[in-house]
Amino acid sequence: MLITGALCLEVKSRVSAGGTRISAGGRRAGVGYGRKIEMRSGIQGIARPDFLAVLVEGDPLAVADWEDVNVRTIITFADFWPLLLGRKCSEELPRLPMPIISLTEALNNLTVDNLKSLMRWLPEASRIGKKSGLVEEILRNLAGDRLQALWEGLDKTQRLAVAEATYAEDGCFNATRFRAKYGRLPNFSVRDERRRHEHHGPPTALCLFLYYQNGWRYVPADLNERLMAFVPAPEPVRLDTVDSLPGIYGESPLSVRLCERDALADLPLLLRLVDQGKLKVSEKTALPGTATLQLLCGQLSGSDYYAEPVPGPTDQEIGPIKAFSWPMLLQAAGLVQRNGSKLVLSKAGLTALTTPTADVLVKIWRKWLKATSLDEFSRIDVIKGQKAKGGAMAAVAPRRAAIAEMLQRCPAGKWISIDAFSRFMVATGHTFDVARDPWSLYICEPDYGSLGHSGYHDWDILQLRYMLCFLFEYVAPLGIIDIAYTEPAGARPNFHDMWGTDELQFLSRYDGLAYFRVTSLGAYCLGASGHYTPAPVQSSVRLSVMPGMQVKVIAGRLSAEESLVLDMWATEEADRLWRLDLQKAIVAVERGHDIAELREFLQARDDQPVPDTVESFIKRAGKEGKALKVAGTTLLIDCNDAQMAAMLATRKETAHLCLRAGDKHVVVRLEDEDKFRTHIRALGYGMTA
Repeated sequence: MLITGALCLEVKSRVSAGGTRISAGGRRAGVGYGRKIEMRSGIQGIARPDFLAVLVEGDPLAVADWEDVNVRTIITFADFWPLLLGRKCSEELPRLPMPIISLTEALNNLTVDNLKSLMRWLPEASRIGKKSGLVEEILRNLAGDRLQALWEGLDKTQRLAVAEATYAEDGCFNATRFRAKYGRLPNFSVRDERRRHEHHGPPTALCLFLYYQNGWRYVPADLNERLMAFVPAPEPVRLDTVDSLPGIYGESPLSVRLCERDALADLPLLLRLVDQGKLKVSEKTALPGTATLQLLCGQLSGSDYYAEPVPGPTDQEIGPIKAFSWPMLLQAAGLVQRNGSKLVLSKAGLTALTTPTADVLVKIWRKWLKATSLDEFSRIDVIKGQKAKGGAMAAVAPRRAAIAEMLQRCPAGKWISIDAFSRFMVATGHTFDVARDPWSLYICEPDYGSLGHSGYHDWDILQLRYMLCFLFEYVAPLGIIDIAYTEPAGARPNFHDMWGTDELQFLSRYDGLAYFRVTSLGAYCLGASGHYTPAPVQSSVRLSVMPGMQVKVIAGRLSAEESLVLDMWATEEADRLWRLDLQKAIVAVERGHDIAELREFLQARDDQPVPDTVESFIKRAGKEGKALKVAGTTLLIDCNDAQMAAMLATRKETAHLCLRAGDKHVVVRLEDEDKFRTHIRALGYGMTA
């Protein structure tokens, strides 16, 4: 069954858990304790010693007969399930609201052994007596200036941990964010080389400041107030940048791609290719086909990111990246539409041909942030199960929004390592989910290779890989960021401990992305800058436009886009020689292109004025290309004889609905068909197909 949510209840006693009754959608169901319960009306309940969960398919929950059960919170099923099983679902488990308790209550929650272990850090405290006496002894030793002296005795990392929790809104110590910010964690247990697990050792003095409850360490409310008097507020999280790129990343050289310049050249080229019917996608999946990918790899600025060698029998194929994303971006933005398998320009696409390229790129970016046509993570094809029944993957829009928000905070023109950006997101709490249920995802084999196992669905495996794909394949082609990258093989080997990865050289084709920097165009697209002025594009080609309608390249070489523009209006007669073609020009005008575009193109590349004959050609093509206009779609109706056709064309009831077309035919507008049929039936006639 599809589980859509979980109501989490705190159970005060085993008896009350067994007696609680819960209704969903107006239907009642009994709930037991400590086992999985199949309840009526398709509802399931799962209980644990300290929590009771009722999972409901679709219906809203209503709770009746509360007795000793208190509502704690409502969280998603994907996050609650690992709490029940004792497994980690995401890097940071959802934190249930905790009551604000005092230091006395926190100490009373500890066992006598725990209290005595803490008292080793309080030399003047007596360890003799009952639990209440031990609590009083600890409180006495934490009174006054002794608390500050104890804090000053902590090491630097432990003091930072106290500061982070003290100034956190909820008073909790967030280990995930702390590690991302400082690169290390504080010691809560005394290190002992004889012990296998560090957390099994006796507590450090840090445990006198941070107390454990419900999976989190927190500062008691009254202790928090005292700590704020002398504990300095922690420094805000900073995003590290680099002044210059290293020549080598790992063991491979870095390649740098200036994507802003490429995007400004690629988009007009792509629109021209679509206009000429050269791009095709699958009718079923809308993904670009092999021929289209090969064409784009050869046409896009600088080709694709990787020059694809012929893979050996054991080599992983990297495949196209930029060539794959552009057809998807154009479709999502509504600039193209499918006509069978062929992409054609939409009305918005035709408008985009004469719109400033930067403004069109902004539109594509904003449309992609909300698009649902593709989950970028599906491109990490070694991870299977993404289309599992029930929906293994989380929504894509929140992922993109989280990354886009953090890109806005990146200084334009500064190189940032992917790892630093990733840590910055985690440290500031701007995280996102990739999978609702990582147990549905797997590598090679669903059981042993399931990503639900501990360490298989960490941030660096799922979220970071998604981020790499999003930045490399979609953000960079739009010119929002420049990128520095290396070969993916061996770039991020942090997956090799996972089952089934022995033969993999990389987990994703995007593993080689190492650095990026937000461009001026990127700041404009992201909303960090209110204006953008592209550098003027200077064409290196010089043309000679001759009175005989010939256009000759006399200097330089036509770019791919310039060749497509000429091909729209002219026919190539020889190398570097073209002839203006009236039939081609009329077809272009029919498609919605402005003939003035040809005039501007020629004038910008020829030092001489356009010849009069060519000017006449331009005016004629512009006029004759619009000589006829489709006013509507009609039906051609064949009458029995000429008398019937004449009667229908002249009779008052039908004359305004049809026109004579030859001796025995009349035509009727498609939208007038029903009215025409009604009138001829009234006259005693019928019309068959």
